[in-house]
Amino acid sequence: MTENRVIIFEQAGADPRTDLFTIEHGDARTSVRAVAEPAQMLELVSDLAAEGVDRLELCGGFGAGWHARARAIVGDRALLGAVYYGFESLANVAAYKARFEAGEVLAETFLIVHEGADPQVDRVTAERADGGTTTFVGVPDLTAAAEVAAKMAGDVQLIELYGAPGPESAEPVIEAVAGTVPVGFSAYSR
Repeated sequence: MTENRVIIFEQAGADPRTDLFTIEHGDARTSVRAVAEPAQMLELVSDLAAEGVDRLELCGGFGAGWHARARAIVGDRALLGAVYYGFESLANVAAYKARFEAGEVLAETFLIVHEGADPQVDRVTAERADGGTTTFVGVPDLTAAAEVAAKMAGDVQLIELYGAPGPESAEPVIEAVAGTVPVGFSAYSR
């Protein structure tokens, strides 16, 4: 069975119809798309679910309200998750939000668990208009996710983990950064 996943985040001036990054190995495909503002995400998730996407994952920046709206639109057509942060990351994610809102130039990393991915090859950095960056890194498993997170923790202010739902999946990454950077992970609703 082919798996087709899409990760969605917000970025000023983005075109939601364009894949920013794609990992394909075996019968699985993971794409990353950006929307210019949260309302565009609702139309995008509706279109993607209609196209037969199996799983959608929303960046933590959307928040629970937008997650709930997307859930209502997607219904049972696709699995829908969103990134949330555990208690150990709350102070750091609040600091990240304050720094972002103050206009500080920040760097973030999205770790994408995708079987067969190579973190050296399946990697791209998107430059934002504000001078910040978002780096997407495909990793084959949670061990590799933790290794990449440990190496990048000193250079980024936020890490989000996709493709590996739940706190048990995020635990190796959280441990690897030792509280130096907030780590969010996907949680799903039905």
